[in-house]
Amino acid sequence: MNKKLFHGLILVSALLAIAVDFFEYKTLFFFFKPLTTALIILLVFCFRYGGGNSYSNSILMGLFFCLAGDVFLLSSDFFVYGLGSFLIGHLLFLKAFVKERGWYFPLEVGIPLILFGGVLLWLSYPNLERLFIPVVLYMSVIILMSWQGIALNRHSSQKAFQSIGLAVTLFLLSDALIALDKFYFSFSFSGLLVLSTYWTAIFLLAESTTLKG
Repeated sequence: MNKKLFHGLILVSALLAIAVDFFEYKTLFFFFKPLTTALIILLVFCFRYGGGNSYSNSILMGLFFCLAGDVFLLSSDFFVYGLGSFLIGHLLFLKAFVKERGWYFPLEVGIPLILFGGVLLWLSYPNLERLFIPVVLYMSVIILMSWQGIALNRHSSQKAFQSIGLAVTLFLLSDALIALDKFYFSFSFSGLLVLSTYWTAIFLLAESTTLKG
């Protein structure tokens, strides 16, 4: 299949998932949510550059754990399992970034990320209860992953990494919206915002594996 047509298929699936979530057609949402992530994974399988390398393999494995997290989060009873799945996914994304350029900690990137995480934790803290430690661990990992992703984006001229900064920023934003909606206050259109930022993020990560240089 043509790559642009495959992009269109992912977009249609994502829009359908967002629509059925908004109108609360749960059965259809339970189908289209994991389908959209699965299609993004398939994008890597079908179009990754050079048939696969360490970077694309780590991204691919991270996306599989995102898919597992998607399935777990379909039920609030499995929230911790979903959190754990995405935690492993972020560690794999982090591995992919660090193996490309090594560890790099620009303070002008890290300080805003740490402050953002601190404010989010402060807002969520009263309702975290037994989830406090898992959420702190998860937040620490995604901030570190975002830090290294943005650093890679800023200090690499390779086309494959041009959208990594945007991808990790959107992933962090998506998770922040989930945290605020679950632990601070519920707000309208949270599903639309969470899903659109999340799928854009993992699509950009997947797309990075398909680009040369």
